Amino acid sequence: MDRSDRASFPVKHFGMAIMVGVTAGIGLMDGEADAQELKTEPEATDTAIKLPAVRVRGEDTAHDIPNTNELTLDVSRMPTSVRETPQVINVVPQEIIKEQRLYTLDQALSNVPGITLSTGEGRGGLNGDQFRIRGQQARGDIYTDGLKDFGTYTRDIFDIENVEVIKGPAGEYFGAANLGGLINESLKKAHAGNSYNYDQAFGSASLYRGQADVNYQINDNVALRVNGMYNQSGVQDRDYVFSNRYGAAVDLGVGLHSKTSWHLNWRWLHTDSIPDYGVPMILMPNGIYRPITSEGLNRDTTYARSADRDNSDIHSVTSSVKSEIASWFTLTNNTRLTKYERNYASTTPSACSTAACVSQFLAGGNPALTYGAGGGAAYLSKGWGAENVLMGNARFHTGFVKHDLKFGVDVNYQDENRYVGTWYGRTNTQTIRNTAHSSNGAYILFPNSQMANSDERDVGLFMSDHIQLTKQLALFGSVRWDAFQSTFAGYQLAATPLSRQKQNADRWSPSASIVYSPFETSSFYFTFSRSYKPIGTDVSSQVTILASDTPQNGADFKPQRSDLFEFGNKTDFFNKRLGMTIAFFQISQNNSYYYDESGDVVTGFSDSGVGLRTRGVELGLTGKITKNWDIYGSYSYMDGRITHSASYDGNQAPGVSHNNFSLWTSYDLSDHLLGQGWGHLKVAGGAQYASGYWANGDFANTARIPYQFSLNGMLSWEMKHYRVSFNANNLTDHLNYASSFSSSRAVPGPGRSFIGNIGLTF
Repeated sequence: MDRSDRASFPVKHFGMAIMVGVTAGIGLMDGEADAQELKTEPEATDTAIKLPAVRVRGEDTAHDIPNTNELTLDVSRMPTSVRETPQVINVVPQEIIKEQRLYTLDQALSNVPGITLSTGEGRGGLNGDQFRIRGQQARGDIYTDGLKDFGTYTRDIFDIENVEVIKGPAGEYFGAANLGGLINESLKKAHAGNSYNYDQAFGSASLYRGQADVNYQINDNVALRVNGMYNQSGVQDRDYVFSNRYGAAVDLGVGLHSKTSWHLNWRWLHTDSIPDYGVPMILMPNGIYRPITSEGLNRDTTYARSADRDNSDIHSVTSSVKSEIASWFTLTNNTRLTKYERNYASTTPSACSTAACVSQFLAGGNPALTYGAGGGAAYLSKGWGAENVLMGNARFHTGFVKHDLKFGVDVNYQDENRYVGTWYGRTNTQTIRNTAHSSNGAYILFPNSQMANSDERDVGLFMSDHIQLTKQLALFGSVRWDAFQSTFAGYQLAATPLSRQKQNADRWSPSASIVYSPFETSSFYFTFSRSYKPIGTDVSSQVTILASDTPQNGADFKPQRSDLFEFGNKTDFFNKRLGMTIAFFQISQNNSYYYDESGDVVTGFSDSGVGLRTRGVELGLTGKITKNWDIYGSYSYMDGRITHSASYDGNQAPGVSHNNFSLWTSYDLSDHLLGQGWGHLKVAGGAQYASGYWANGDFANTARIPYQFSLNGMLSWEMKHYRVSFNANNLTDHLNYASSFSSSRAVPGPGRSFIGNIGLTF
């Protein structure tokens, strides 16, 4: 695989130096820890902030995949656990992250059915993480410990404990946006006990990754946890694209055993990559566009050039305070401040759709490549964001009725300067079959005259009450009032800068649920919830900056609205070691909009915006089947339709795959093959599948993405302080597509790949 000297050699040597130093430091540290963390639900009398519990680890204790129904949520304004939340929540727990060797957020979310990407995340994309949840846009709906994760960038999960996907509108908890759901990452936090962990991975596509996790207990009430990571890798069977990342995270925990506790967390992530914008779609004789790699083009073909780049720096500080004021009242305050910068440029292929291009390619010829967005967009973003959530939690009785009342205020603000780049000396002369990666001296300038400023602020007042009427029957209601405002000024694809434009949207976001628990381990629920998304919520996702994606004075832009109806059941088996979920749902969205190939709004913020309706069912099973057999699986069926559209009414909703499943199961062979004291030998495997779907943004149902399938496996051996593992992914070498955009392009996913890992624990 080709590499850019700029990104590969100097950074690689620097990263190797960091990892050698960390390894040496671990080896020199005194003491030996015999504790290994496992995140569990705290006792009812626990007054400290929710921390990973400590489980004494003996030589014969294996890591287990947990029953995710029992996992706690690090979002204070939500119910305590997944089980208590009357809504589907998919959790990718730490054991799955470790066993599958997951390194980025999009890799973790491949375990969650019903999520598609729109040319975003780690394999290219003007707007970074562009996830769709159940066909609904989730651009910008990414959180960390319940606070906004400001900025758009490729998210590495080296310091993440669990990844949670809350499906369905969640405006009552999180405010503006969150129409189809949201993604929340739980940070690794300092905890009691000492532990020292280091992993070194090598793999296909020149993968080289080192990752360290050190927790040190300073005294009874204070601990410090440090995480570090360096990653260099390409993408298997994708030429000339790579991602170099390195980062650090420090968490200070104070008051571990006190009624008042505090966590102060600092994170830093740097990325230096060349993005992959995929391959053209080709218009077939039957009138349907298909990815051109499915019609004969080599899957390793890319059109990225040496001047392309995706360089970002993200700095974030988070403070989390929890104090038990009285036995019946708890006060929490969570604050985050983030500063980010991203320098981005890409080469954008477009469809092979003319009769000359199609006939020439299908005959084995080499037609000229058609470009979108003028050959590719470039921009420089510099922004910052802040959020504070102050909440009180009161637990009391009114007669025989038990209340768990939460109320508070959520204030967030984001400001960004966006410089639109201008290319100089670029020639768009590539051909479809034989690409040229050199930019031939082309360069980009980001003039101040092409700078725009966007900001948004949201003040939300929220309240929820969990009302326990009887032992079996409970009501849950939540409501939030948001006063949202967004502004825009400056460059908007015109020589004359635009004066400050402003848009306001004040809305209520309610939810109501009824929960019936006939047994202690089983509950049925029915939920309704509603969210709104005004214009301007995606400050860091604006690219070429069109009027349709920014506030306008005097314009009556109606927010998008999303309504959820869901009926489900959550049941535990085998003394809560195995959890099962099933849910039937409908999400109806009004005034929906999509984006063009430059990342700008095509339709929306007007009464003519289309509607989307997604109906389906989802099932999940996680935990232990037997002593040695763990399972993590889920399936969803979705039917998405376009509604309220003069041109596309009744068409299938784009980005919605009818059938989706993910399965991962592991078995500990130690009792059968190893003697006492020889540690644990584990074998694991699974598959991920999504049926074919219409490409994201394709209202007309003319661009079809084939089905996705990946068969994966793992073998590991762990004894005392040492562990070795080997992973094989996409064993059948199936041609998958990581993301898509309308009839323009699709991004092929990795081919068959392998990862070897060596780890130390003390």
